[in-house]
Formats: sequence, structure tokens, C-alpha cells
Amino acid sequence: MDTRLSRRRFLGTSAAATAAAGLTVGFNLSGAAAAGAAPEFDAWLRIAPDGAVTLLSRSCEIGQGALSGLAQVLADELDADPADVRVEMAPVTAAYEIKGLDYLTGGSGTMRRGMEPLRKAAAGARARLTEAAARRWGVLASDCTTAASRVSHAASGRSLPYGALAAEAAGLPAPAEAPLKPRERWTRIGREVAREDIPAKVDGSARFGIDQSLPGLLVATIRQSPVLGGKLRSVDPGPALKVRGVKRVVRLPDAVAVVATGYWAAAKGLDALAPAWDDGALAGLDTEGLYRHLRDRLDQATEVTAAEGEDKAARVAAAEKALAAAGRVTERVYEAPLLSHSPMEPMNATARVTADGAELWVPTQVPARCRDDVAKALGLDPARVAVHPTLAGGGFGRRLRTDYAVQAALVARDAGAPVKLVWSREEDTRHGFYRPASVVRLRAALDAAGAVTAMVGDIACLSDDNFGIAFSPYAFGAELVRYGVHNPGVPTGAWRAVDLSQNCFFMESFVDELAHEAGADPVEYRRGLIRELPRARRVLDAAAEAAGWGKAPPAGCHRGVAVIRGFGSFVAQVAEVSVAEDGLVRVHRITCAIDCGTAVNPGSVRAQVEGAVAMGLTAALAGEINLKGGQVVEGNFDSYPLLPLAAMPEVETIILESPGERVGGVGEPPLPPVAPAVANALFAATGKRVRSLPFSRHGFRMA
Repeated sequence: MDTRLSRRRFLGTSAAATAAAGLTVGFNLSGAAAAGAAPEFDAWLRIAPDGAVTLLSRSCEIGQGALSGLAQVLADELDADPADVRVEMAPVTAAYEIKGLDYLTGGSGTMRRGMEPLRKAAAGARARLTEAAARRWGVLASDCTTAASRVSHAASGRSLPYGALAAEAAGLPAPAEAPLKPRERWTRIGREVAREDIPAKVDGSARFGIDQSLPGLLVATIRQSPVLGGKLRSVDPGPALKVRGVKRVVRLPDAVAVVATGYWAAAKGLDALAPAWDDGALAGLDTEGLYRHLRDRLDQATEVTAAEGEDKAARVAAAEKALAAAGRVTERVYEAPLLSHSPMEPMNATARVTADGAELWVPTQVPARCRDDVAKALGLDPARVAVHPTLAGGGFGRRLRTDYAVQAALVARDAGAPVKLVWSREEDTRHGFYRPASVVRLRAALDAAGAVTAMVGDIACLSDDNFGIAFSPYAFGAELVRYGVHNPGVPTGAWRAVDLSQNCFFMESFVDELAHEAGADPVEYRRGLIRELPRARRVLDAAAEAAGWGKAPPAGCHRGVAVIRGFGSFVAQVAEVSVAEDGLVRVHRITCAIDCGTAVNPGSVRAQVEGAVAMGLTAALAGEINLKGGQVVEGNFDSYPLLPLAAMPEVETIILESPGERVGGVGEPPLPPVAPAVANALFAATGKRVRSLPFSRHGFRMA
């Protein structure tokens, strides 16, 4: 199959397309081609007379391959020929906005939220196609079968393709509840299927937001206030306008943008400017001051995390009673820094603003939010703003924000021409919405035998996402987690795995310390605490066995372990690490066991685990955003390094399934255990306990 993107189709329908798993996965960004193009079985599923099966999705392709998984599920449950199936973006309109099913790509949610509704829709369509054929032939629907996009009646030897039945079937009433295919009849779900979009991404023919082209397109780049939260006071546009190719200098409340015929002319023009800034309230903030700010507020953590409807006062009383009665209380404090998302494709958006409205092409995780925020900034009705999601070169939560899309629209309006706004890498690093820094105090109440009778966590953080400690896989007896949000104004946002990326480090480091104090093996100690979650114990046992836990590691190597539950999945990891005398850390192997309920595409699961390990190691070993005078110190990959290819460990992924459970997330949960598993291995290797990230703070360095 030729999976190359047609420029004609891209420009004609404002689309960016890829191919995946033998299933054409594309983005119909305007929605015009989908609307009325084929009989609708519901708002999301259409079958054309030529047999093309189109699924409309609210999830965006940001590299995770989730749309390929949706296509696999649809082809399987519908009994469709995979070559007939296409996944396109649903139009970003009110008609496709349903409460609880927002245009949102994040939280490992595409498959978690989408698989069961999709199976039900496909099963209903299959039932209607079968009924249409049965009526035409005058036979019982129960005597007909479906396969490879056809309905067949074996007794008479008759068969019809879905396309020939689509119009009639779409007119039939939807069944109240069509039976789903039993697991033993699945032919696509659970199979490892190659994603055919990968070659196009490797050879450069895939089109991302930054590749967008329009007639008369100008390119802009931007510089925002160096101090976080600062404002633009003034700027003389003259020096930039003298640069060849520069067309315009645009002032925004907190930034200045230069519009030119190309990126390098715009960047050169921007460098020629000397904007004056009003620094604002954060001008005196530095990293150590931020940590002092959080440490001093640990005792102000008063918001109690509890299940819906739970008596919070009773939870507090039980924990305080256990602490008071404890034979011993073990207390530790842990810290985690600000982190940048730093996706390979920096922030960018293309906008065209006319008297009729606005149109944007954006690599985003939230198309509807982009539409609404741009409409508000331009003073337009949202119905007059069209947003076309493009392929995105990574997201990790950064593209849940819409600031760059709003900027593009404002600059395009000022320029009176279509404009592609592209941030530099430095701008991307220094003006993100960072993973929140946090300081956590954990206390364990221990009885005379050393058993944990209570666990109390107090969290001082820059945001209110703190569920990761409260819902660990362990049975601690009385458990209490309190938090307080204390943010002087640092922009924060969801970072891959959200709060679990820090909280798993805190909890799994603490549990390891408790095991050491008890003189217990770290794996056996965890087994004793996992009493009520057999899936958690199962992944722990699988990872430990595969890693050879209990057997001597290779010479010079040491092991550490960590377990997590989150996003509907369970993950355990064992890290095998060596440390040289000069502090050089080499992670040789990560063994990861994951139970995500159902692995729709095992190959995609392994790819997500490997990507999560790479990102988790990058953050754990050296990832840190520092502030000085309210400005971000790091700017590019020289000061915010990524894990080099040579330092990537061997990753063994063990996929476990729990058929009776809902499908869980895959993109997020394998990341959080990386840091604590390696930290616990570093302790085994050196006797040095790391209680703050990154490891480079403690004399360790990346291989």
C-alpha cells in the first residue's frame, strides 16, 4: 500500500495523514469530506458504498499510535477487512462534543475511554448490516455470518459486501444492545500489527504542524518576557524591519513576534530587537528559594485526599491515633524539581484570520479548547473558528495548553496574512508549563514487630494533582495524604504521567527505606504490603522473576525495584545498574511487567514502555529546570540534556493481561517506576540514598 501523503489532499482538505497497521489513519481536519460522504451508523461510524469504513475520533495522533489501536478494535468488532478501515479526526464542532468525551488526548485515555464504546458501536453496525442482508434474502439474521467486510449466508451461498448494504443498514433502528464478539473470536485485537506510519516519519515524508504550508504563508517567531509572568514594556521595531525578509513586528502583552518570509529571517530580525520588559512579581525567585518556599509549607498541607463520599475527618483521626500509638515512626522528606516537556517538535501553529473568522492548523492535544481560547482572544463566536489538528512531534502534556495557538492567531490578525508561528528551542524550554516542583514528607507508624500501621504523607506542591501517593498499591492500615498548593506564580501543567512521575519516586523510595530498616528483601517486603491487589503482586512477581531477583546480578551491577498502579494499569520494574568510581551511572537493563487489562497491540505496548523508560531516565538522571531571578536558566539540550542513545538500556517488557478488567493505559504508567527503581539500585550499589531528583544533584552523572 502506498502510504505517502498526497500534497494535493493535504492542501485540499487541510489534512495531515499517515498510515498505520494496514489501516489508513488520517486526519480529516475540516470535516467536510466526512459529512454526508457515507451512510452514518452513528455520529462516529460511516460505511461508504465502496466499502470504506470511516471512524471519526476525538483523539489526536501525537506519536502514541492510539488511532492505530482504535482501527484494530473497529476492524475486529465489525468483522471488517482492515484495508477498508480509516480513522479521521471528528470535526471540532458542538455536534461532536459529548460530556465526558472531550476532544482530549492525554492521561493514556484514547483506548481506556474509547475501546468499549467503539466495540459497542461496531457491534451495533455489524448487527444492522447482518439484518439488512437477511431481509434482502428473506432469511434469518442468525443464519448469516460476517467476515472481511461481507455478510454471507452459507446455506444459499449468497454474500454481499458491506458497501452494498450500508445505506439500507444505516436506516434500520439500532439494536438496544448488540452482543460483542467473545474474546476467543478476536482476530485483530491482541495481535502485534506494524504501524505503517513509522517509515513516513523516518524518511521525513510525514507532515507535522511545523511542516504546514499555505499560499502566501509567512513565518513568525517570538520572544516572551525572560522573567516568568513579566510583560512587554516597549520595543523599537526599526532594527528588525531592516533585516531582509522581515515584514512586520507584532507586540503582544508579554511578548514580541517578528513576521518574515521564512524562519531564519524572522529569527534574525528578532535577535536585532532590544525589547524592554516589566519583570513582575517573580523577578526575585530562584530555585533554592522555591524549595524553601515549599519546605516551609509542609505543615500547611491541610487538604485531605479521600475517595468520593468518604469521611475525611475519620481518616485523619485514624491516622493520628495510629501515629500516637506507634512503637516507632519513620520519617523522610523527598523533593522533585520543575521539568520541561521538551517534545522534539517545538511549539508551533499556523493561523489564517479573515473578516469571516479564523482557521488554524495546530499540533495539539485539545482541539476544542484551542478553538474556544482562540475565539475568546479574537472576540469571535467559537463557531467562526476552525481548528485542524495535525500530526504532533510529541506532546507529553505540553500541548494540553493553547498559548502558542492563541499567539499565532493574534500575530496572523495583525499581519493580515496567514502566519506560521514557530518557537525556538530556547523559547520552548524557557516558557513551558512545567511539571510542578514538590516537597513531600512521609511518615510510617510501625508497631513493635515493625509492621506498618499507618502511612501519612504531607505534600507541598505547585499544583493540586496529588492522587499518586493516596492510591498506592499498598495496604498500610490507616492512610492519610494531605496537600497544600503553594505556587508563587510559576506556570505548571500536566507532564507525562502527571503527579505519579514524582509521587511514585517518593513512595517507592520510602517503601525501600522501610524494607532496609526492617532488614527485609525489597521485593519480599513489597509482597507483604500488597495484600488486596493481586494484579499488583502479579506484575511484581513477573518482573522480579524475569530480572533474576534473588540471584546474583552480573559483576558490578546492582538491582532496584518499584511498583505502581495508575491509569487503570499496574506496572513493576527492576533496574540493573552499575556505578563507576567517578559517579558515572550506567543503567544496563530495565525489566518491566505491565498489566493493562488488554493489550490491543503488544508491539505498541512495548514501544510505549521503551519510550517511557527513555524519558524517565532522562528526567531521573539529569532533568531539572532551574530559576534565577525569575528566569529559566536552561535553554537548549546542552543544558537540559536528553538520554544519549548509547546510554539507553536493554528493556524487557512482559505483558500480562486481565481479561475481566477494563483496558488500562499504556503511555503513562511505565514512566513513574523508572526513577525509584534506579534510585533504589543506586542505594544497593553505593549505600547512598537519593531523596531528591535528579541524580546529578548527588554526584551521579549520565553515561
